[in-house]
Amino acid sequence: MMRTTFCLTLLLIPATLVSCNTASIVPASTTRLEAQATTANADAAMSAFVNVFWNPTKKYFYTNSDRQIHTHNPGPDGGLYTDYWWEAQLWETVMDAYERTGSTTYRQMIADVYDGFFATYPNWSDNAFNDDIGWWALGSIRAYELTGDVRYRTRAKEMFDFIYTSGAYTSEYGGGIWWNRINFLTQKNVATNATAAIIAMRLKRALNDPSYATKAQNLFAWVRSRLYAGGGLVYDNVSGSGNGTVATWEYTYNFGTFLGAALEMYRETNQVSYLNDAKAAADWAVSRMTLDGTLLYEGEDDTPAFKMIFARNLNTLRVVGNQPQYLSFLQKNATQAWNHRRTSDGVIGPDWTQTPGSGYVQSVAAAAGASILQLTPPDGLTGVVLGAGAYEVENARRNGINNENTQVGYSGRGYLAGWNNDGTSVDIPVNVASAGTYRLDFRYAAGAGNAARQLKVNGGSGNTVSFSGTGSWGSWSTATTNVNLTAGTNVVTLAYTAGAGSSNYLNLDRLNVASTSSFSATLEAENGTLHSLSSESVHAGYTGTGYVAGWNTGGQWVDLPVTVPAAGAYTLTLRYAAAAGNASRYLYINGAGVVNNQSFPATSSWGSYQTVTVSGVNLNSGSNTISVIFDGAKGSSNYLNLDHVVVSR
Repeated sequence: MMRTTFCLTLLLIPATLVSCNTASIVPASTTRLEAQATTANADAAMSAFVNVFWNPTKKYFYTNSDRQIHTHNPGPDGGLYTDYWWEAQLWETVMDAYERTGSTTYRQMIADVYDGFFATYPNWSDNAFNDDIGWWALGSIRAYELTGDVRYRTRAKEMFDFIYTSGAYTSEYGGGIWWNRINFLTQKNVATNATAAIIAMRLKRALNDPSYATKAQNLFAWVRSRLYAGGGLVYDNVSGSGNGTVATWEYTYNFGTFLGAALEMYRETNQVSYLNDAKAAADWAVSRMTLDGTLLYEGEDDTPAFKMIFARNLNTLRVVGNQPQYLSFLQKNATQAWNHRRTSDGVIGPDWTQTPGSGYVQSVAAAAGASILQLTPPDGLTGVVLGAGAYEVENARRNGINNENTQVGYSGRGYLAGWNNDGTSVDIPVNVASAGTYRLDFRYAAGAGNAARQLKVNGGSGNTVSFSGTGSWGSWSTATTNVNLTAGTNVVTLAYTAGAGSSNYLNLDRLNVASTSSFSATLEAENGTLHSLSSESVHAGYTGTGYVAGWNTGGQWVDLPVTVPAAGAYTLTLRYAAAAGNASRYLYINGAGVVNNQSFPATSSWGSYQTVTVSGVNLNSGSNTISVIFDGAKGSSNYLNLDHVVVSR
């Protein structure tokens, strides 16, 4: 858990990204197009991490790649070596490598890291932060499971018992373990309690002691009751007087530890509700805390460890929870991290979408990149990682701009708001397979009237993008411009630069990128012609102003008009939620049936949206009508909420 001033993008609360004296970003033209195609890449990533950060004599990891002291929580030798909780995360990276390879080298490192840490911190309980101790207890029980060495099990029990019984678990806020024992900040959070629930359930299995299962279930029940908003959304902490106030910050490691704890409850009880909780949290983060499919950059110092913790727990859900649908997501993130490593030393930085420059890289950031490659089976991908071309700008690197989610109709988790100061900007890494001219569609609201911003690509000379007034902040429009992009990763920067003509307030929601030789149109279902149907906006996560809902009866359908530039085969991508179970619908285009019984697999909740794709759909040049129909004779079944349909070529 964070407890110092560091470079951090606070999510959906007012914040400014602080500048850090760490590695700069390499210009996009130097980005390589490679593949996470073999296990050799995982070997190379781990070897580079160990070569740069490990001191085998001290049996401890350096804090920074240049092996110099820079600002951060002080660890051993004045901060030359990593602090208490970082070392626990780096120990887990070593275990990730051992679990993948079975290497005797990494088996020995498991013991060496442990010995080096407890030689440095013989009075480990002097640390007042219960989450720090919890991370070491979690690592210890994992080390026991991997090696069978009972000293790790003994240590895990000792540390868990300490944070649970030392006065930290109390009735304030309805239960849970305090973050710390010195009232530095009176708080109970997910990082402490969900992690403790995981430890307790694994201790139950290791010790065959059912009392730990009871503790685990109590801890998870408390987290779920106080810090879980439903639909997969996990908040950070509760603090303050009385019954406390919930801090609605969104961090990837909260989703990771919550889904990890829910999975442990499921393994013990076999209650499907726990598995559904785990999948809902996973789906929420996968769909909303990424930049076109890559886990977002959350800042420097502590925060690069967050996505490592999320990815590790997500992989456990994939393997132990038998949820193979997350494999592709993990593989693409591993490939992104590998493609953006630094060639000089092989180190991966805190942002998996951009290559670090020549400055120092922090060990916990490098460990996150090394770990994702250990966790994920190679995917054989050749070339750049491509998503759908939809970049939620609230997950991009923003400079002096706040996130907000008060106006209806946004996509993702929110939008950039309150944006009218000189020097403020957002940097959006954009991936394309080949060089060429691309269309940038900026989705925005300009309730204060016409606005303008300066656009730059890869730091080049800028031009002005105009954003026509939308009449209100709840009305959204699209501003379009064409730019030249190079193959690989490009950085699209939109800035307020008064000298270049920037003006007025602007709320920026999303950037969509498409080749000018291609076609893409998003048809919001609620804007179609509804037959015996109505739209709704109850379940968050939709795009546009809502979705088509209450749909389970014959004679109900929606007509969606679309105009395309040329006749030919197009792809339909339908975004939906199906929390009542698997559903199906009849697809009917221009007076003819296309798919009699199109399947819509179940989603974990009505707030978890997924997509299905129908390829090879022939459309006429000009106007077309796409109909999605409930027709029982064609096999249509179950409830469905339809958000939008993307028509692309």
